Amino acid sequence: SFDASGTWVNGILYYMPGTASVVDNTRTIDWNIVQTLHDITMDNASLPVGNADNRTLLGLLTDANELSITSDNGLTITHYLNLDGVIDLDGESQLIQTQDSELDLTSGGSLERDQQGTSDTYTYNYWSSPVSTINTTNNNQAYTVPNMMRDGTTPATPGTLNFLTTGYDGVASPIGVADYWIWKFANRPDDDYSQWQHVRSAGTIDVGEGFTMKGPGTGTILTPQNYVFTGKPNNADISLTISAGNDYLVGNPYPSAIDAHEFLNDNPLTGGTLYFWEHWGGGSHLLREYQGGYAQYNYSGGTGAASYGTNDPDVGTGGTPVKLPGQYIPVSQGFFVFANANGNVNFENDQRAFVTEGASSVFVRNGNTETNRTGEEDTRMKFRIGFNSVNEIHRQLLLTVDENASAAVDWGYDGIIKEQQIDDMYWMIDNDKYIIQGTNQVDVSTVVPLGIHTRDDGMNEITIDRLENVSDDVDIFVHDRELNIYHDLRQGNYQIYLVGGEYLDRFDIVFRNENQSLDIDDIESDESFEVYYSNEEKHIVILNPLSTQISNLEIFNVLGQSIKTYDEIPNESITQLKVTNLSIGTYIIKITTEQGTLSKKVLVK
Repeated sequence: SFDASGTWVNGILYYMPGTASVVDNTRTIDWNIVQTLHDITMDNASLPVGNADNRTLLGLLTDANELSITSDNGLTITHYLNLDGVIDLDGESQLIQTQDSELDLTSGGSLERDQQGTSDTYTYNYWSSPVSTINTTNNNQAYTVPNMMRDGTTPATPGTLNFLTTGYDGVASPIGVADYWIWKFANRPDDDYSQWQHVRSAGTIDVGEGFTMKGPGTGTILTPQNYVFTGKPNNADISLTISAGNDYLVGNPYPSAIDAHEFLNDNPLTGGTLYFWEHWGGGSHLLREYQGGYAQYNYSGGTGAASYGTNDPDVGTGGTPVKLPGQYIPVSQGFFVFANANGNVNFENDQRAFVTEGASSVFVRNGNTETNRTGEEDTRMKFRIGFNSVNEIHRQLLLTVDENASAAVDWGYDGIIKEQQIDDMYWMIDNDKYIIQGTNQVDVSTVVPLGIHTRDDGMNEITIDRLENVSDDVDIFVHDRELNIYHDLRQGNYQIYLVGGEYLDRFDIVFRNENQSLDIDDIESDESFEVYYSNEEKHIVILNPLSTQISNLEIFNVLGQSIKTYDEIPNESITQLKVTNLSIGTYIIKITTEQGTLSKKVLVK
C-alpha cells in the first residue's frame, strides 16, 4: 500500500505524500518526488478533506513493476514523470499532468485505462486514445487502433481484442470488432459524408484525432463493453491543423478528463460548439437506416441528441437515459469541431482536470455512467424547450441567460444545428438554425423565434422539458403568430396540427401574453370572463358577468382555417351560440372585445 510506512525506505521517519503537513495541518504535502520499484497500490481514501481523492506529487519515477491507482482516484504530477514500469488506472482513476509537467521522452513503460462503449455490432461510438505507441525517443506518436485497445471484459486481466478484416459484424467470442467501421474525419469539408477517411486496423491515427468504431456484438445497444487502452500516456501540447470551413473529428487525448470551457478558450478559431455523436440504433449497417444525432456543448451548457419513439426528455431511444454533455469531457471521448478560420486545434495540459463521469462528465454512448463526485454549480437560468413531432422525434433546445451573451449570434454561446431530423425544431438567429442559444436577459419584451419543419401532416407539440434556476413567477408562452394565440407552457403543452413543411416565422417563445387584458388565467381568477364548448349541447358558452362588449367570435381549425364567424353577439352575462357540423377534433375559439382578444383551444368529441 502506498500509505503504509513499511512500503517506504525509512518510511517510519517520513510523512507520506498526500498527508497533512506537520507544520500547517491545513496544507497537504504535495512537493515530494517519489520513486517506485515494486507493485504498489494507491488508495486516496485517507487523504485530508478537500483533496477530492486526488493526490499530488512533484515528480514520479516508476522504475519497475506496477503502480495501481484504485478505482475513482486521481494522481497529479506537477513537474516530472519517468515511466518505465506500469501505471494502472482502475475504473474512473485518472493521471493529470499540469501545464509545465514533463513526461520523460525515454520512458519505456505503459499506462492502462478502461473505457466503455456500446456492445451493439451496428452502433458507432466516437473514440480517441489517451495513450500512444510505446517508444523511448518521442511522446504523442501516431498509432494504430489494435496497438492501443484490448479486450477489457475482465478489467483486471485484459485480453486480446481481435480486429476482423473481413465482413461487417463483430464477434462476441472470442471477442472481435469489424475493422471496416474504423474511420476518421480529419480536416475535411463541413458536412460532406463522402470525405470520411477509411482507417481500418492498419491505418494510423494522430494523437488528438478521433475515430469511429462499432461494438463486437456482446450485447444490446444498452450494454456497455469495456476496453482497456494500453500505451505511453499522452502529455503536454498537442496540435492538429484545421482549415476554414472544415470539420475535424478530434478527441480527448489525455488519461484524464478535460475542461470543455478551457478547450474553447484555447481554440478561438473553431465554431465555438462541440458536437458529440449518439447512435440511437437502427439495427443495420445501412446508412439510410441509421438512427442518431449530435449532442452539443458550449459555454451555455449542453443538450442531448434528438431521440426517437419517446416524449420523455430524460429517456432516449430504446429506454436509455439521455446523455447530456457536461463541462468535462471524459477520457477517450471523440467529438467534432468546426473551423471558422485556418489554424490549429489545440490540446494543452491546462485543460486537464480530475473529474469522474457523471452529471458534469458524460461519455456519450448508450449505456450506464458512473456517479460524478465533482463539478461546478451552474446558477444561470436555463430554459429547456422540447418538441414532440408527428413522427415521434423529440428534440430539446436550450436557452441560457448569461450576461456575456446577447440576442444576436455569440461565439461560444450559440450552437448551430449539425444534423436535421425528418421533423425538427430550432432557434432562429439571423436566419440560421440553432439548438443552443445564449441571451443576456429574459423579460416581458424578450422574443425568441422558433423554426419548425415536419415531413408529414399531423399533430406536434411544444413543451417545457425542464427549467433550471428559473423562478416560478417567470411566465413562458408559445406565441403562434398565425392564430394569434399565446399559450402558457406552464399550464401544459402546446399542441398544433401542421401540414408537412417548414415554418420559420410562425412561432416564438415569449415571456408575456400580449393579450394580457384577456389572458384566460386572469379572467378565470377574476370570474369576469370565460368561454367554453359544451359537447353535450353542441353550444359555445360565453360567461360575461361584467357585460364586456364583444365585437365578434371566430372558430378556427388547427390548420388556421376559419370555420365560422359570429358578428352579432348579445351583450349578456351568459350567451349560448349553437354550433353545427363540427367534426371531432381540436379547434380554436377567438373572441374580439373592446379590451382585446381572447383565444382558447377546445376539443369537440
